[in-house]
Amino acid sequence: MRRFVLFILTFTAIVILAVTLPRVDFSSGNVAAAQLPSNWHSGDCNDTGHHWGQWGDAQLCQMRRTVFAIPSDHLSLTTENGGIDVTGEDRTDVALEARVRVWAPTAAQATDLLNRIVIDTANGDVRDHGPHQSFFGRSGYSIDYTLHVPQHVAADLQTENGGIDLTRLNGQLHFATTNGGVHLDQLAGDVQGHTVNGGLNITLAGDRWQGEGLNASTTNGGIDLRMPDHYSAHLETATVNGGISVNFPITIQGEIKNRLDTNIGGGGPTIHAETVNGGVSIHRIDGSDEPTSD
Repeated sequence: MRRFVLFILTFTAIVILAVTLPRVDFSSGNVAAAQLPSNWHSGDCNDTGHHWGQWGDAQLCQMRRTVFAIPSDHLSLTTENGGIDVTGEDRTDVALEARVRVWAPTAAQATDLLNRIVIDTANGDVRDHGPHQSFFGRSGYSIDYTLHVPQHVAADLQTENGGIDLTRLNGQLHFATTNGGVHLDQLAGDVQGHTVNGGLNITLAGDRWQGEGLNASTTNGGIDLRMPDHYSAHLETATVNGGISVNFPITIQGEIKNRLDTNIGGGGPTIHAETVNGGVSIHRIDGSDEPTSD
């Protein structure tokens, strides 16, 4: 039965990837300036990385930058194809950088597509709009976002195809992606989110969580959780198909196998991280990498 469940979950993941991932190759090139609003600036990407398999014959890449206010202290960002990277800073506005990649059968069509892509930021609600993309089409686009935001902002972040990286934020945060890994680094507040196909990499800071806690999950991917020495928390983690390893002594009742629910240090807010298909590794940042329990 367990093998059958694993087969069904793996098959579902393959179907999701086939339906949602665009099979294209992006490369940089000099781009004529798109018709952007006055508060936006654009430039070349200088992008030399290799990306997904090529369907379009012409590819263009453009960097777009802007700074905007968020009067409600709430930020939301929703995109279909592209990653989201958000860093908290001592500031009151948002600095946004968008890496826009387009592909099409001809250079003229790629340029036309680029100029039809609009990114709105009204009231801190970031949305991108462009021509409808077809899985079997030879043209399309993706947008990778990098944002520097007030450290205590509340945020709702969602993408279909792309990873999510959150760093040094302290607020009410919600994140979701279908195809992409998640990195959570030095966070605080009330943080909740999930990915379907991707791992969770979590790095805690200080001696305990500041705020309500963390609740993160993945369906297909491993979990790597790192914390400082002498960290205190209520720790919950679980996996269906995978093991749990811990590289420091903990007090438990029973055997660590597929589920762990315990206080570490003096206890504290709950750190919850779980997966269906993947292993869980819990480390002290300055401890040995050799697990003491399995």
